[in-house]
Amino acid sequence: MLKFYPNKTKIIFFDLEYYVPLIDRGRKTPGGMSFSPIIPTHKILGGTFQTYYPMQDRLGTRRAIWDWNSGGEKGVLQKILKLFQEEWRSIEAKDQAGSLMLAGIGISHSDVPSLLMKISLSDILEKDKVFSLLCGCRQIDLSTATYCQFAFNQAYFSYPKTKSALYQKYLPEKKMESGKVVWDMYEAGDFSAIENRNAEEIDDALVIYKKMIDAKKKNDNSLSRLKKLEKLNAATSVISDEINLSD
Repeated sequence: MLKFYPNKTKIIFFDLEYYVPLIDRGRKTPGGMSFSPIIPTHKILGGTFQTYYPMQDRLGTRRAIWDWNSGGEKGVLQKILKLFQEEWRSIEAKDQAGSLMLAGIGISHSDVPSLLMKISLSDILEKDKVFSLLCGCRQIDLSTATYCQFAFNQAYFSYPKTKSALYQKYLPEKKMESGKVVWDMYEAGDFSAIENRNAEEIDDALVIYKKMIDAKKKNDNSLSRLKKLEKLNAATSVISDEINLSD
């Protein structure tokens, strides 16, 4: 039986930024993704990694890893690998819950696969170890984790929510920009703008995660009160029937 220890159970919220050269920005792909980890000129610029302890509602270490501070993309990938290796070691225990948790918006179809492919194509680490390190993590992708909190227009049909939809529901006061603005920032050398934008998106992801959990708790409490009322009404009805029979 797995046990979860408050001081060891952690989620790594993260968000990556990418660069796509001008020549490839209009290319057609089935899913509409301009970035490809296969194309050498497409780069993972880096990102922000925020450790969060959900059982204590406590923030841990925040680490920023960027191309311009790491000697290029290979340095970024090496630092990200080292971070994940350290996080895995920090939760190791015989009866500890067995997987590191990763969270973010769209990480299951974008960030994790991109890291997996980029690192696998490099000579940084053996491919089987890369797979175990990244795919051994449990993923909390907010684009899919929240879909049941949206209205359903058709029975039994669901679809992952876009980042825009998440912001409209959970952070309606905030304006969300496309990640493509990072490409121009990178070409202009405005690295601080990229860092600040990325850090803010991590903060937003944490807020969305907590609002999602709070909404679920509120719904559960409402259902619990409704069940109690139904039991009370049923008991009252039985007593009333018994009184009528005795008359």
